[in-house]
Amino acid sequence: MVLAVREGQAQGVREANVEHTVRDVWATRPHRRADDGKIAGVAAAIGRRYAIDPVLVRVVFVVATLFNGAGVLLYLLGWLLLPAEGDQASAAASVVGRGRTSMSATLTIVLVLLLIPATGVVFGGRASGVLALAAALGTLVLLHRSRATLGEIPGPPLPAATPDTATLAPNATTDGADRPAPPAWDPLGVAPFAWDLPEPSAPPAHATAPRGTRSKVTPITLGLALLTGGIALAFEPGLSATQIAALLLGVVGLGLVVGSLLQSGRGLILVAIPLALLTWVLQATPASGFKVGGSYWDPVMAAQVQPRYAVTLGNGRLNLTGLRLDGQTVTTSVAVGIGETHVILPPNVDVQVSCQTLLGEVDCLGQTGSGYPSRVDVTDNGPDGPSGGKLVLDVHSGVGQVHVERGS
Repeated sequence: MVLAVREGQAQGVREANVEHTVRDVWATRPHRRADDGKIAGVAAAIGRRYAIDPVLVRVVFVVATLFNGAGVLLYLLGWLLLPAEGDQASAAASVVGRGRTSMSATLTIVLVLLLIPATGVVFGGRASGVLALAAALGTLVLLHRSRATLGEIPGPPLPAATPDTATLAPNATTDGADRPAPPAWDPLGVAPFAWDLPEPSAPPAHATAPRGTRSKVTPITLGLALLTGGIALAFEPGLSATQIAALLLGVVGLGLVVGSLLQSGRGLILVAIPLALLTWVLQATPASGFKVGGSYWDPVMAAQVQPRYAVTLGNGRLNLTGLRLDGQTVTTSVAVGIGETHVILPPNVDVQVSCQTLLGEVDCLGQTGSGYPSRVDVTDNGPDGPSGGKLVLDVHSGVGQVHVERGS
């Protein structure tokens, strides 16, 4: 019983800590600056708040967007909930009358309207969008716990200036003369003509920090990535191109994390983006080779149907209009990395089709879908109902449209 009481107390402490962290995240949320943002300054504000490279934050937004648009939803929320520098409140708070914001009412309405479809895509699609959203928010809480005191902590908004205080210097007196107090180097006030000079111990106004040594995060990371790839090929020759690309991307990703903590390594982003796209494309292609150009296939016998048809870059068209199954069940797949995928099915054959694309639109026997990713599963027995023969088909594309229809 004593153990149960202690476990209950520990659980209560953990819940209180989480609640306190969440409240502190909100209370010390950063302010957006108009001069350091690519779009609205959300990523830059988060980077300043926790002393990490804003490029890494932008990468997180982009990656989260690939999961049912979760990154777009998060960015819209940041745009509405984070106040601009110098504002009394955020755009969302100003809507309910809790302070003023410099954001126009038109832009605020547009952002709120954009939230509606963005929320529908994330919560109305596959579970990956919700999981990405939860992972991003959980990462923010963990980041606050470990780095809350390392970055810029915004203070309360400054009150509006009044005629009584706006014209007075910080050290001004109110004895009727409105004369500022002498600086520390002239306590007797004998040289008022030089009071505007800086303090002797203060650095020059235009002094710049000494240039540090060039960061080694980028070359070290690239060297480790090449070394890792070489070791993998030497000791695991059976690894596919997709696995090798994913392994290299993981090493570069770790370099980005280390570089963000050291405020360096921005050059890695130029390697990470194309490497991520390459991994994405290779995922939709067979391990047997890299094929470029359009391909056209038209088997007419069940024995002629290959287990897999694939194109890395180009359009793929599988024409099964003349296929005769004679009571057999045939399973095949079509994979296109970047390009359009078109499949024409026999007019009366029973089919079970799965159509999906990572980025693009899907039209699968009249059922459509779009998103990041998009998938449609259809079971159709044709106009004559269930009858001899069945075709099980998996059609997927990395980037491009997927179209499946019945022939005539």
